[in-house]
Order: sequence, then structure tokens, then C-alpha cells
Amino acid sequence: MQTQKFIVDAMLGKLARWLRILGYDTLYDSSYEDWKIIKTAEEQKRIIITRDRGLCNRAKKKGLECFMVNPDYDIANTLAQLARKYKIDLHVNVDATRCSECNGILLKVGDNKWQCSRCKKVYWKGRHWRTIEEILIKAQSRVESNEGSSDNRGTKPRGREKVSKDSQTSDNVKAEVNRQV
Repeated sequence: MQTQKFIVDAMLGKLARWLRILGYDTLYDSSYEDWKIIKTAEEQKRIIITRDRGLCNRAKKKGLECFMVNPDYDIANTLAQLARKYKIDLHVNVDATRCSECNGILLKVGDNKWQCSRCKKVYWKGRHWRTIEEILIKAQSRVESNEGSSDNRGTKPRGREKVSKDSQTSDNVKAEVNRQV
């Protein structure tokens, strides 16, 4: 079980899904307002992840931990930065992963098959699994090579093709998971 808990703002739903896949208790709802994010982080000792500089500044004034995501982030860079800063494990432990949709705990229901304890969505290792592993390997290599900055400065993507490919790959993961259910 992962110990860090997060709350992610409305602009970072894709990142919330990835943190859940990695087994991290991650609250996300596109309707969360800033005051609710701050209140929840304070009450539940969660790390705020946002692209909103104002939200981050208000959170820090209250003594809350806040991670500011680069506005033109790609998922592998952001996961690498989170891994460096918060010691995020970039390996999927299928026995500790969470539902990417609702953050519920996944329960094993068969060989390579899991079901969410909350929303009852079913997951399994399909073709999408290779894509997940590729993105995590890319993030791990960036941690090992110390590529990018842990304080989120200087992490511009290296080119449009790379950003759109990472985005497309992540969108393909979501589409594949949704097709399988």
C-alpha cells in the first residue's frame, strides 16, 4: 500500500488516473473548486497537485504541500518529477493498484483480472498493459538520468511530436481500458 495521498485539480485528470494505477490514493473530480481542494488536503493530509499557481500559493500559505505541474507537461516527465520529489514508485503492483475511474480498491477476481470494490469496473492485463509499461519505463529512465528539474522549471517538451505522442499514448490507454469494460 502506498503511503502518500494526493488531491489533483480539475486540469489534471490524466495524471490522477496514472497515480491511481500506481496504487496511490488520489482524489480527483473535475468539479472540485480551489477551496474544497485546500480544505480536503488540510483535513486528510493530502499533497495537492495543480497547474494553478494561485491555488498553489494559497495552499503553501496554509502550510500545505503542493506540487506545481508545468503548464505544457507530458505524463512521463511529470511522473518522473513526482518520483524524485515524493519517492513515487513507478512500478505497477497489481495487488495494490486502484481503480483509475473512482479511486476504489481493486480486488483480484481471477487470473489477471481485477474488479473495483466501489464502482465494480473490471480490469485485466490486455494490450494496453504494454503501453502503460512503456510510459513508466520512460519515466523511470528520466528519474535515473535526472532529466528535467525536480522543481518543475526547465521541463519543456523536446518537440511537438513527443508531446502529442505521449498524449496520444495515454489517451490510447484510457480508450483501451474503457473498451474492455
